[in-house]
Amino acid sequence: MHHCGMTAYSTSLKEIGARLVLLRHVLGKVSQAAFAARIDVSPQALSNYEKGFRRPDIDVALRICQRTGVTLDWIYQGNVAGLPLALHGKLSDDLPRGESSGA
Repeated sequence: MHHCGMTAYSTSLKEIGARLVLLRHVLGKVSQAAFAARIDVSPQALSNYEKGFRRPDIDVALRICQRTGVTLDWIYQGNVAGLPLALHGKLSDDLPRGESSGA
């Protein structure tokens, strides 16, 4: 875990992948193929991110932010503090154990 001030954030590849799966779920249970198309990556690339085999690079992460409303802090660290209110409630309620709300 990375420590920023007093708050510990979850930055492992597996945790990032779990957040992306959660994001697809709260966006209406969007299929992996549909979400991959939405963020302009191949379904295989998205699968690798979600399984924790690879970390989305900054360009992909920025597209996810622009097209869904999440923040880079949330994708990479699990910090919900900067999320829009509607997403904050949905995503923070379903955070895996050990993830911080950033509060």
